[in-house]
Order: sequence, then C-alpha cells, then structure tokens
Amino acid sequence: MLNMCGLLLLAILSSAEVMCYSIQFGTMHPLAVAIYEFEVFAKHSGDYVDVDFKQKANLCFHINLILVIDESQMEWKGQALILTGGIGYNFTTLRLKYIQPEVARVTVLIYGLPR
Repeated sequence: MLNMCGLLLLAILSSAEVMCYSIQFGTMHPLAVAIYEFEVFAKHSGDYVDVDFKQKANLCFHINLILVIDESQMEWKGQALILTGGIGYNFTTLRLKYIQPEVARVTVLIYGLPR
C-alpha cells in the first residue's frame, strides 16, 4: 500500500510544471512576515524599473529577505540590484533590468522582522 501511494505521488509531481525564476537577497527567518508585495510588467528589452519601499511610521520592521520572482520565464535574463537600504534596513530601492524581448511579469516580495 505504501509503495502504491509513493508511485501515485511521483506521477502527480512529475506532471506538474513549474515555470518561474527567482533571485533572493537575505535569508528567511521563522518570525519574518510579508511586509510588501509589488508586481511589475515590462514589455520592452533594455527597460529598467525602480521599486521603492519605505515603511510608514506605524510599521517597525527590519528587512531580512527580498525575493524577485519572474513568473514568465524559467531563466530570467535580467538583473536585480539593491540601490539603497536593503537587508537590515527599514527601506530599500531595487532596480530591475530586463534584457529579454518577451513580456516579463515580475513580483517583488519583501519580508521583515519586527524590531
């Protein structure tokens, strides 16, 4: 019975296809919570987008993880750079550069730890 369940799970997992690519800055902490999410759509190659995150006065978190997820490609042919702030700060500016000619759908997720 156990072997049959394992084969069924293997058949289900092998039929699923994951099409995304991600870049990670920092590490996930068990107490971290999502504090920011932003979707970016780029249609031309060579474009760049700056993503600014500044906390409001009532939020008191230090950034510990920044994820940049491209849901349109298996391999992202772009760059993600932290221009200001970032890990350990309560603000950041990311620059996302696109080199691919197709439409890119990128999600930026920022996680933080309470101060």
